[in-house]
This record gives sequence, C-alpha cells and structure tokens, in this order.
Amino acid sequence: MRNTFLLLTICFFGFTKVQAYSISGTVTDQGGEGLFGANVYLKDTYDGTTTDIDGQFQFSTEEQGEQILIVSFIGFEAIEQNITINDHSEVTIQLKEAFNTIDAVTISAGTFEASDKRKVVVLQSLDIATTAGATADITGALNTLPGTQTVGESGRLFVRGGTAEETRIYIDGAEASNYYGASTSGIPTRSRFSPFLFKGTFFSTGGYSAEYGQALSSALILNTLDVDPKSKVNLSIMSVGLEASATKSWSERSLYGKIGYINLNPYNNLIDQRVNWIDGSVSWDGTLAYKHKLDNGGMFKVLAMGNQSSFRLQQETILNDKGYNDVAMKNQNGFVTTNLNVPVGEKDNFYLGTSASYNFDDQQFDSFGFESPTFNYHLKTKFIHEFNPKQVLNSGAEVFVVHAQRDLIDSVGRFSQEYTNVNTAVYSELDQYLSESLVLRGGVRLSHQSLLNELKVEPRLSMAYKLNEASQISFASGLYYQNPNQDYLLTTDDLNQESAVHYILNYQRAKDQKVFRIETFLKDYDELVTYNNLYDATGFANSGDGYAYGWDVFWRDRGGIKNLDYWVSYSWMKSERIFRDFPEKSTPNFSSAHNFSFVLKRFFTSLKSQMGVTYSFTSGRPYENPNLDGFNESMTRAYHDLSYNIAYLPTANVIIYASATNLLGSDQVFGYRYASSPNERGVLDSEAIRLPAKRFLFIGCFITIGAFNNQLDNL
Repeated sequence: MRNTFLLLTICFFGFTKVQAYSISGTVTDQGGEGLFGANVYLKDTYDGTTTDIDGQFQFSTEEQGEQILIVSFIGFEAIEQNITINDHSEVTIQLKEAFNTIDAVTISAGTFEASDKRKVVVLQSLDIATTAGATADITGALNTLPGTQTVGESGRLFVRGGTAEETRIYIDGAEASNYYGASTSGIPTRSRFSPFLFKGTFFSTGGYSAEYGQALSSALILNTLDVDPKSKVNLSIMSVGLEASATKSWSERSLYGKIGYINLNPYNNLIDQRVNWIDGSVSWDGTLAYKHKLDNGGMFKVLAMGNQSSFRLQQETILNDKGYNDVAMKNQNGFVTTNLNVPVGEKDNFYLGTSASYNFDDQQFDSFGFESPTFNYHLKTKFIHEFNPKQVLNSGAEVFVVHAQRDLIDSVGRFSQEYTNVNTAVYSELDQYLSESLVLRGGVRLSHQSLLNELKVEPRLSMAYKLNEASQISFASGLYYQNPNQDYLLTTDDLNQESAVHYILNYQRAKDQKVFRIETFLKDYDELVTYNNLYDATGFANSGDGYAYGWDVFWRDRGGIKNLDYWVSYSWMKSERIFRDFPEKSTPNFSSAHNFSFVLKRFFTSLKSQMGVTYSFTSGRPYENPNLDGFNESMTRAYHDLSYNIAYLPTANVIIYASATNLLGSDQVFGYRYASSPNERGVLDSEAIRLPAKRFLFIGCFITIGAFNNQLDNL
C-alpha cells in the first residue's frame, strides 16, 4: 500500500507542469532608437535576456504578481520598473544617457585653469619658467594672459582696471599674505614663490566662486605638488646668486628643502643703472615642504618659507635740493601653510587648512623712516558633498585675522598707528548639472568685519552650456566686497567695505591642444575710498565709484606644429573711477586701453634647446600734468618689450638657461613726477618714471643629481 502511494505521488509531480509567463518589449534611447545588447532581467532572479539589434527582447519566467524589471546598458542610466506579470507582459523602456563628469561642461567664464585635466588651457610651472620676459616669475607669466595689464614699475598683478590690492592669492586654499617681495617706489617686485612648487594654477579674472572673498577683481589659487616620487638634489648657479635644494622621498611621503642666496651687487656693477646702488638687493631665503599621502587616500601638506632681504640706493631726482633721494629697505618675512584633504566615504571630501604670515618692513626715505610689522592668520574648513554626480554642494567657514602697525620715525620722534581686524565668513555653493551640456552654479557668501562692524551678503551665480564636443559658452556674475587698503585703515576705521559687481560672458573652444576663447565683461565699482590727505582721518569717505568694461581674446596652439608652442592674447578695456584723492572721475594711471602679448616657444631637437620669444605691447597710460588744465589728461608713450630666452640641455640632468628682457632697448616711461613748487618760468618741473635699467640679463646653470626625470621630456 505504501509503495502504491509513493508511486502515485511521483507520477503526480512528474507530470504536473508549472505555469510559465512571457515578458517581452523594447529598449530604446531618448531618441527612440533601439539599443542592442541591453541587459533585461527580473530583480533577485536569474530570469532575463539581452536585447536584439532592434532593441527587442523576450524571456519566460515562473514568477508571478508584482515584480521589478531591471534594464541596464553601458553609457546609460540603469532603470528599475515595477511590472505586473500576466500571461503575456509587454513593456517599453526608454533609457537616459548616463552622466559623465569627465565629459560634462565646466564653467570657464573669467577663469584660466591649469591642472592634469586642463593642460591645454593655461600655464603650468614649466610654462612660467620658460616664458621669455617673465624671468621665472608667476606674475610675469600671468601678465601675458588676457585681462591683465602690464604695470612695469610695479611688477604686480593688475586685472581689468583694478589695483594690485584687488587680487587675492591662495596656496592650497589658504591665503598667501605678503605674496610679493619687498620693494620701493619705481623698483618692481616679484613673487616670493617659485613656480616649481606648484602643480596647478587657477587664475580668475572675475566672477569667481563664493568660496573666495575680499577681492574686488581677481583670485589666484596655486596648488602645490603632491608627494615627490624620487629623491634628488638640485643645484642652481646663477648670475645673481646660488640655490641648493634636496628632496627625500619615501613610498607615501616626501620632504623638500631649499636654501637660496641672491646678491645683485656684481650684476649692478656690470650693467648700467639709472640709480646709484649703494648696496644692491641681497637676500637669503629658505623653503621647507612636507607631503604625506594618507592610507585613506587623503593628503597632508606643509609649506614653510622664510626670507630676509635688504638694499640701499640713491635715486637721482630734480625734486630734492641735493639732487637725489636716499632710499633703503630691510625686510623680514615668514610664511607657513598646512592643509589636510581627506575623503569622507566614497563621494565626499573634507578640507582643513591654515596659513600664517609675518612681515616686517623697515624703510628709510631721506630723513623719514617707516617700520611696518604685519601679522596675518587664516583658518579655513570646507566640506564637499556629492548628492549625485549631477549635484555637488561646497560649503565652508573661515576666519582671517590681521594685525597691522605703522611707525613713522623722523627728527621729532616716533608716531605709531595700528589696528586688528577679524573677518569671519561662511559660504555655500551648489553645482547643479541639468545635463552634460548645461550646468548652473549658485552660491552665497556671508562675512563680518570686526573693525568696521559690517555684515555683508555676497550672492554669486554662474552657468555654462556645451555647444558641442569642443565648444561652450559661460556666464558669471557676482557681488564682491573688500576692506579698504591697509594704509587707510591705519589712519581711520570710520569706513565701509568697497564693492564691485561683475558680469562676464565667455565663449571657449578647446580641441587637439588648441584653445580659443573670447570674453566680454563689465565691472561696476561702488563705495570706493576717497580722501584729501592720506594721514588726515577727517578727510576719508566711501564716496567713490567707477567702472571697467571691455573684451579679451586668447589663442593657444601646442600641437599644430611639431615642437612649437605659442599663444596670443589681446585685451581692450575702458575704465574710469573716482577714488583716492581724484578731484573727478578719470581713467586711473595704472589702466591702459590696449594690451597685447605674443609668446612663442620652439624646441630644436638636434640642438637639445628650447628658444622662446615674447613681445608685449601696452598702449599709453594717463597721468596728471599739473601744468595743464584738466585732470589725468596726459598720456605716456606706448610700452613695447621684446624678450628672449634659451634653455640648452647638454645632458639629461643639466640645463643652461639665459634670458634678456627689452632686447630693443625701448625707452619705457610709466609716468612723471612733478615738483611741488614752480620754477622761475612758473612751470612745475618733471621727471620720468623709468626702471633702474633698460634691460635685465640672466644666465644660470641648473643641475639635478640623483634619481631625476629627463629634463628633455619636460621641454
């Protein structure tokens, strides 16, 4: 009996057929075209198939009721769709192209960026070092880009009608205070930082992110190198001094140290000078950099620098009864910055950075002396959260502390002025990709100044639209505030912040190592500081305003002709303002209407040499001639500079470098100084403002010892 029951049971299950259901349909892209090879299956089952050449599919399943159908295809966003299974289920699925952050549009209005992803666009460290006329100075190289103005007697960065103080400079996100070396009137300065410390440059000529503040015109962000993979020693023997550096590398860490000595006395004795150098510029400097790549993928960096310099000279002048001015300068400077970048999970990132700078200027001008100790501190933290690849939020907070002092010393005694200001700020900015072709960035910055007791809100907006694979248009706008100049705040704190509104429209095309961009801009100033006397607090007010508008064009080709790299930039600008002690609105004396640069570099393989030529042109700048009616009605002659350099590699680890500025010996005049009282003819005598020498010549030999990269590959 038991055997009979078992037999009947086996027969029953053996001949019972389980119900199977059919699922079919079509998978298409957004244009309705069928997708061949898409995966289609039921979630948590093995039931599924792939689409045919027309995007159609069909498979059977024994699942019943409500189920989840998953469809995926490379380059498209996967989709999960609820379906109800019946005898024959028919579905149509449309997939959207997946978002690719690498190919997506990026905002370029007002910005020039150099990084591993954007090598074609702007200048990297070797570009800066080998640009003729720049003398390996970051600012000098940036002055060949559109939107900048050559102000030769200063050596600083002037951007789109703004003063040099309107540009803020950051290293790894923290402020680099006292970025320029010490100087005096008529003697151009240069950056304290070597371009070879940095891997990337972000240079904004306006419309920049809410992450940065206290700059009416421009932001320059320099990112230092990561861990150096090789240990090496570098020696530099130069016509102006000596440098030695060493790098020690471990698997995830590196330590770099450099010491340098510069002495211009021998050079000044060989080259004719317009000033009488009693003691040429002599300086000692040291640099220490430590990088550590963390186990979690983060990075910790420290950069410390110290510098001590001095010079003394006699400037011939008709404005002094003895026929010259005695000028002397001593400077001590120290700077340190540390930062920590760590990933948080798979998509987010946390940053903590700080910088501190101490600067002491001791300047003598005839019978007057000025001592100016300044301390700057910056603490910054930010958190970048990626909701998804199309939506990224950047938020942060920071504190700036400035303590400045100025002591005026004369025969009567010492007169001191000082102030302390704490600037606290928070910001938040969202990047929203509506598609790979359209991105919006909206942000706001909120800051408070303790000295001025002001709370300001600064909205920022920018966007970009990708026209095709190589071209895009961008727009940026924002409100920017900046504290009055340090000299003004030492006299009075009864002032407001100055402001500027930016509007920038940009078109850019980048393809095959070539980039073309054209940009137009408008900058509207308000609440600029005016005064009657720089040392009289009662005459200060925020009654000034102004504007600057114009357009730029830039073209660079690094791949069209073998071993040839060149770029061309041109800027036209109209700028007027009433500020400082201007009696009426006028074009300021640092502003020029036309600026043009042509930079050419050619590597000659057979000669193992790279040669470079730079031609720079700047139209005349206005200046005030008190012998004539009106204000700032006179104009200097145009500025011309043709510079040349050559780098020769006799071996893979040795570079011999030579450069010369102003080869043609153009008489470059940057304005005029006038006597305070008229001569016997009733005319105020004048003298031209010129550089100490027509040309600057440089030669150096740079040697790398140990494990090194082939310098030939870099050139």
